[in-house]
Amino acid sequence: MRQTVLRRVIATAAVTAVALFAAAPSALAAKNQKSTSNEAKWVSYDATAKTVVVEILKPGKGPNRKMIKPGAEITFNVIPTGSILTRTAVAVNGVKGELTDIQPGKRVLIYWVPDPNKDGEYFAKKIDVVMSEEELDRRYGNE
Repeated sequence: MRQTVLRRVIATAAVTAVALFAAAPSALAAKNQKSTSNEAKWVSYDATAKTVVVEILKPGKGPNRKMIKPGAEITFNVIPTGSILTRTAVAVNGVKGELTDIQPGKRVLIYWVPDPNKDGEYFAKKIDVVMSEEELDRRYGNE
C-alpha cells in the first residue's frame, strides 16, 4: 500500500515537472542557450515594441558570431522586466540598471541568442554599458 502511494506521488511529480517545463516561457529557453557577444553603439530603446537597436562595432564572440557583421544596425528583442531568469539583464558601470538608463551613443556589450520565438530575429540576454576613457578617468581620478 505504502509503495503504491509513493509511486503515485512520484508519477504525479514527474507529470507536473514535465508540464511546467513545457509551459516555461521561451525566454527561459533563451537564457539556457550559449550567447554571442558583440561590442556595439547604443541607438535606441522602444519600450512599446520591447526592442533595442544598436550599431555593431566589432565582430562577435560566440557560437553565432557570423550571423551579424560589424557596421550593421540590428534590432534585438528584449524583456525589460520580470525575473532575472527571463528578463534582459542590464548593468551600467557594473551596477544593475534599466534599459532606460542607457543613453544614445554609449558603447555596450550585448549578449544575444537567436530569438526562440521569432525566426530570423535576435534576443538580448544581457547588456553591459562600457565606460569611456573619460568616464574611467573621472571615476578613478586619472587625469
